[in-house]
Amino acid sequence: MVGEKCTFGNRMPIDIHMLDEIIYREVKHFRNYKIYRPNFGVTPLTGKFYAAHDILQENEEQKQKVGTYTAKVLQARAQGPRSKYSEPITSSHNYGWYLKPLLPMDRNDRRFYHPKKESSHTKIEIIILMSNPKEKKTS
Repeated sequence: MVGEKCTFGNRMPIDIHMLDEIIYREVKHFRNYKIYRPNFGVTPLTGKFYAAHDILQENEEQKQKVGTYTAKVLQARAQGPRSKYSEPITSSHNYGWYLKPLLPMDRNDRRFYHPKKESSHTKIEIIILMSNPKEKKTS
């Protein structure tokens, strides 16, 4: 095995016939078309709003059906799970299902109510806002 000297050691000389065979096998199943002709007889899977041949012509009855269907979908989405079920069905329904707390909370009672008035994040934000005279927020 006599070959060229390179930084990785000795390597085999390139056989041009083997390289041609590899390229032939890779390219054998590919075809390049220079002209594309769309098939206007087939309905496309996804239409393009800007293509004139993809725009479907709808009559008034179809538009009315689509309108009623959209209204029903919007109404069903707006209702949510509370209108469908009387109690939570899954464990993820439990969160936010009951709006009233179990115990009435008195905000003056310090045993249950501990509001955090300031934190390190809000202090830094206040310092940044006070140091920038151009952007003064007025509430």
